[in-house]
Amino acid sequence: MRKLIIIQILFLYISTNIYSQTDIIYYNSNWDLANSNDYEYYVEVKKTENNEYKSYYITGEPRSLFYCTEFNSEAIAKSKFVSIYNEFSKNGNIICEGNFDNGNKTGIWIYYNEDKSIKSLFHYEKDSLNGKSINYYKNGNVSSEGDYLNGKKNGVWVYNKENKVREYEETYLNGKENGSYVSYFDNKKIYEKGIMVDGWKHGNWLTNYYDGSIKSIVEFDNGTRNPTCHECNEYKKCKAVISNYFVKDKMQSDWYANDISYYTETKEGIEVAFSKEKNNKNFNINLNVPWKNYDDISLEVTFKNTANTKMKYGISWNENEIENTSNQFLISNVGTYSIENIEDNLHLGSKSEKTTSINTLVGDENVLKISKKGEIIYYSINGVLVETQKLKEWEGSTFKILVLNEEKVDSPSIILKSFVFKDTEYYDSVENGLETGKFNWNGSGTGFYVNNEGFIATNYHVIQDATDIVVLCKQNGMNQKYKATVFHTDKINDLAVIKITDKNFVPLPALPYQLASETVAVGNEVFSLGFPLADIMGESVKFTDGKISSLTGINEDVTKYQVTAPIQNGNSGGPLFDNAGNVVGIIESRLNKEKYNSENVNYAVKSGLLKNIVDLIPQPNKKVKGKKTSSLSQVEKIKLFSDYVVMIQTY
Repeated sequence: MRKLIIIQILFLYISTNIYSQTDIIYYNSNWDLANSNDYEYYVEVKKTENNEYKSYYITGEPRSLFYCTEFNSEAIAKSKFVSIYNEFSKNGNIICEGNFDNGNKTGIWIYYNEDKSIKSLFHYEKDSLNGKSINYYKNGNVSSEGDYLNGKKNGVWVYNKENKVREYEETYLNGKENGSYVSYFDNKKIYEKGIMVDGWKHGNWLTNYYDGSIKSIVEFDNGTRNPTCHECNEYKKCKAVISNYFVKDKMQSDWYANDISYYTETKEGIEVAFSKEKNNKNFNINLNVPWKNYDDISLEVTFKNTANTKMKYGISWNENEIENTSNQFLISNVGTYSIENIEDNLHLGSKSEKTTSINTLVGDENVLKISKKGEIIYYSINGVLVETQKLKEWEGSTFKILVLNEEKVDSPSIILKSFVFKDTEYYDSVENGLETGKFNWNGSGTGFYVNNEGFIATNYHVIQDATDIVVLCKQNGMNQKYKATVFHTDKINDLAVIKITDKNFVPLPALPYQLASETVAVGNEVFSLGFPLADIMGESVKFTDGKISSLTGINEDVTKYQVTAPIQNGNSGGPLFDNAGNVVGIIESRLNKEKYNSENVNYAVKSGLLKNIVDLIPQPNKKVKGKKTSSLSQVEKIKLFSDYVVMIQTY
């Protein structure tokens, strides 16, 4: 096509005179008029009986053959080209052929490779591309095909690989990509799919693995990638996440620093350093995130300690943009953390405590995380929950990673390794699956006493749809059933406390256990008591044991433990004990092994969250002293604790 245009330009410089003798007009590589010492093409202008004209390469080989009744050097469009146009290579092979009609390209124009195979087919109307166009590989297979309208691509264009396998499809409107886009793997499964608007990606774009399973769903706004997407791991487990690694050529454009002189890009991340001469005070990197679009979100930052251990570093975020209310979650390398609430530079409140969860040595890493679930904010350090805060609104958009300097230093301070923004993922609860018609109750779960006067803890999902609640328990060695009502619920953390209301209930002896206030370390042995699969296994308490395998749940949820103790339907709400006999968690859920190809991945809510509800329970009329159980064997603990674990039946 380029060559056709060039030959047209050539005609602009052809004299309008009717030559009676053969004349030579010289042109350079741009088809500008040239002198005889600086030419690459020339035209032999000779009026023949059939109005035939020829152009030649510098070496004398024919370049083109055409017919024209009248030349107009001022405007080639006014020239009267008629009939066939042919163009040749230096080897004499045809390059293209087509037709002119009154100076305009018309019909099908064919372009050839040097080996004479067809390269392209174009359809013209009045010198403009209109209709079907096809491009070919040298082996004859179609490389691309689609339509033109008034010289611009229009409609669906299809692109293939040389072996005929479909590569991608795109849709055009007036020459710009508008509409659907789809690309394919060699196995014909979709690789990427989305919508283009005026040449820019827009809306949700889907990316798949080779087997067709989802890899990611990324939202675009006129070419700009929003800071949320779905990324799926090799096990095809999907989660909403965006990760920004602070390394060269990968730093997100949405990020910006208050002073680029504060940091140096390294293989590990961004190394923050301060200068004595500059008297630097702080460093921050900002990101705008649409908080209000999400009910449940998590923000996580990884820091690595370097030589200077006197810095404070952490996270700052806007609670409400309009009121300019912000919160700071900071830690220091002396083992302290602080949470500060600020509004228009006024401190509204703060808290500072020391914790063993902070790693303080040079080279240690600390992971700070803020999670919002409903109205509750959870603060954690290295998977250990250190604070909760009630918050009704989360409407701000500015998020900051901070490194604060309180002294004049001249050395590397902190390495910012990564930032992760996620939304939460649902767990599969382990409520009882009952055989239809076998029982007159609709569902069941497990609970345990948190007060000797009949207050029982369980999961919210165990009792959420209940019209009536019955507690099956032991009293004086005998099985008893008592009615109960809901005392308080925590839907966000899937917790509930119910109260036995039956007048025949007699207060129990002192509880032989207590709720643990400290986080249990990974690897610690734990055990649970409950009533799994009551329709099959019966209504007697069952024992299971294992270990703490992680301090966090799905998506690094700091409100959960991951445990290896096997659980089944009906274990929901049961207590998770450590070897000392403390309740460290409440059995809640398990990972669906069929969906995620996993075995024995189970979760328990950390007991510290239950304490928030237990603190609301009125104090007993008569305090009883509990029995120390740490010295008891596991068999003795199980025998003793079983009387304090109950089966909950719902109707």
